[in-house]
Amino acid sequence: MALSKKCPEIREAGEEESGQLRRLFKTLEDCPGFIRVGPAGYLFSVKFEPEIENIYNIEVRPTDTFIVTFPRSGTTWTQEIVWLLLNDLDYAKAASLHIVERFVNIGTSIWGLSSRKTVTHKEIELNKEDRRKFEKVIVPGCELLAAATDPRFIKSHLPLSMLPPNLIETAKVVYVGRDPRDLVVSLYHFSRLISVPLYTGDFKTFWNMYMNDNVVRAPHLSHVKEAWDLRNHPNMLFLFYEELKQDLPGTIKRIANFFKKTYTDEQISGLCKHVHIDNFRNNDSVNVNFLSKVDGLIPGEEPFIRKGKVGGWRDYFDEEMTKECERWMAKKVEETGIQFPTYP
Repeated sequence: MALSKKCPEIREAGEEESGQLRRLFKTLEDCPGFIRVGPAGYLFSVKFEPEIENIYNIEVRPTDTFIVTFPRSGTTWTQEIVWLLLNDLDYAKAASLHIVERFVNIGTSIWGLSSRKTVTHKEIELNKEDRRKFEKVIVPGCELLAAATDPRFIKSHLPLSMLPPNLIETAKVVYVGRDPRDLVVSLYHFSRLISVPLYTGDFKTFWNMYMNDNVVRAPHLSHVKEAWDLRNHPNMLFLFYEELKQDLPGTIKRIANFFKKTYTDEQISGLCKHVHIDNFRNNDSVNVNFLSKVDGLIPGEEPFIRKGKVGGWRDYFDEEMTKECERWMAKKVEETGIQFPTYP
């Protein structure tokens, strides 16, 4: 049996930031506490602490494929592209298996068991297919991964420093980054849509929490920098969401080349059509509509798959916020060296 590797250092989060989380996230009112993980101080509920060491000590296999992102960076979009490229563009199989069944999500248990108590009172009403999908959402990823057969497809919103230390030397990793301004808009809407933890404040407050690294899994740019620093490693493919938007066929070809897969221009064009936002939004095998049957989604909020837009942040930032953001981003880019793509 392999020896357990020591996981990143864990410390208690500050009282002020913990209080703000409890006030503005409805299902965190009774959370016993929050923690900061590793040198960067990634923020999590204390209920996630027992799972941190389990994840850090996962047995990584050479046949594993990891998609790693900060939430709302184009994760599901990338998952669908990668899975289809590695499964000979088997659209029929992709349609028959929901994305949560094709990928094991490492870190779904970040809210501990509180999320189960919130949504399972209607579980008995689910049909067999939706219950199967629901189980993939609430069961800790380590349990699902242990039972998964090769080749395993794995998704994680955790930073690389919280994943197994031999990951990059053992398996293929696709990391997707996104402009912080568009990401925070998308994360704001997602946090209002999902019943756990359910953000109840306004956008400006959310933006300030994000800037101050007081949203779960923050700091975002430290998360990105860990992968950015490894972007030239042969087992790492670092992408930006904006690259997928600006040149989807070319970026899909880059992904295919990374996995040593070859497809014709016609096949690439067909995949582009499949993952076009208008089709993607209506694709039941990548949406999470089944969660509405267990009160997991809040009615009236923007959907899980929104606009797939670059530059949409301009509709949310007033002049003061825009100037503040420009200063903040200039400082962070200088600190991290991350070169975000520019766009009109």
